[in-house]
Amino acid sequence: MLTRMPNYRRYYRPDPVFVTLVTHRRRPWLVERAVQVSASMHRACDKHPFRHHAHVVLPDHLHWLFEPANTNFSAVVAAFKRDLTWALKAGGVTGPLWQDRFYDHLIRDDGDLHRHLDYIHYNPVKHGHCTRPADWPYSSFHAWRERGAYSNDWGNHEPTDVADMQLD
Repeated sequence: MLTRMPNYRRYYRPDPVFVTLVTHRRRPWLVERAVQVSASMHRACDKHPFRHHAHVVLPDHLHWLFEPANTNFSAVVAAFKRDLTWALKAGGVTGPLWQDRFYDHLIRDDGDLHRHLDYIHYNPVKHGHCTRPADWPYSSFHAWRERGAYSNDWGNHEPTDVADMQLD
């Protein structure tokens, strides 16, 4: 029996993009490899330049907000997944690591950007990994807090702009 792959259509614009990458069968290995995740993001940027806005690494998925130098954000994602996969396989990890597809959302305006930043930074609380975003070390929340974008107690309650977003 021949299976046909769905014909997904992605739209490419010179705007920031929010992506969600999920591990194969949602196996929880990402957090224990967070240093390698970061290194692979940097190496992907060397191949396909982008401006990193935000990220959060959770056990079985990650959210990432970046702005590619060209409009092909899929090349950035592919370079990241390939680099991390090769690094882990060289270290003895076996089997498939990623779901084949990924979710993407092109950021429409400043309000949309801020909603997605909040969504990223509140996500560990939403999934029950911590009680405050400040307690989760695998996120860009700390860098944004140092810039003054978030207070120390931000996220003690679910932000209203995040409550209705269903992206996981």
